[in-house]
Amino acid sequence: MGSKDLTSILDTLKIIVGKRWLLIAVFFLVEIGMIVFIANSAFLPSELAIYEKQYNSTSTVLNQASAGQVSAIFSNNFRVAIVELVPVLGLTIFGLSLYETARIVEVIAIVKSVGVGVALGTLFFLPSTWLELPAYAIAAAESVYLVYAIFLGFRRGWTMFIREIRFLVVNIILIAGVLIVAAIFEVTEIQFEQGPAQTQAYALLTWIPFVVVFAGVLKFWRSARRDAPAIEEREAEGLAPESNIVVVEGQPPPQGEKGEAGSPASRNEGGATA
Repeated sequence: MGSKDLTSILDTLKIIVGKRWLLIAVFFLVEIGMIVFIANSAFLPSELAIYEKQYNSTSTVLNQASAGQVSAIFSNNFRVAIVELVPVLGLTIFGLSLYETARIVEVIAIVKSVGVGVALGTLFFLPSTWLELPAYAIAAAESVYLVYAIFLGFRRGWTMFIREIRFLVVNIILIAGVLIVAAIFEVTEIQFEQGPAQTQAYALLTWIPFVVVFAGVLKFWRSARRDAPAIEEREAEGLAPESNIVVVEGQPPPQGEKGEAGSPASRNEGGATA
């Protein structure tokens, strides 16, 4: 991958961050609201046993070495995010994954004999949560944009859809990167939690690298908000169809012909079209 490809990816990422952050933020808030609401709701009949079994199955992951834990957590989370990217279906999977997360939190509260509020507090106190949830929000937002691009494709041509495919690729790269970092954070948190009681408080140290990551993201977001309009304008100029009219200097343009803007081509000094 050359520097030109990296520049293109960076420009695309700036458009995504600079122009789509509001929809991503909406999905992020929906995630938090749904998890809190569902975790405080009563289980359906026989539902508790299903999620208890699912929670107990995580022991196979926890018994692995750190590298295996990172790989297993990332693989599971990335698989969910990829499915969430699918138009229409993705939003359904997005809702189901939030439902399962909330129910697992409720099971943890029951197993550990603590209140749901304590279990939720623990979930939202972990830095890994603040990486995983935005990654899923990005996937859900891209699913919406894909639906919109397909809709426009049928009505106005497929240029918009092809452009969205590039955004999709960059979003996949972004989601993968975020989820890898989140998995490393989560395994670190698990290692501290499984250690001696006097070392469990060291899990708070994971907030130090998280703050560094967050500061970098915030700086990039501000840069994207500034640069995105100019990048889109430059791309729009590149996608604009070129005029097929060739005007010979000193000769008037053909009568009835129209320029790019749709208005009749007019003669200027020197014979150049307006």
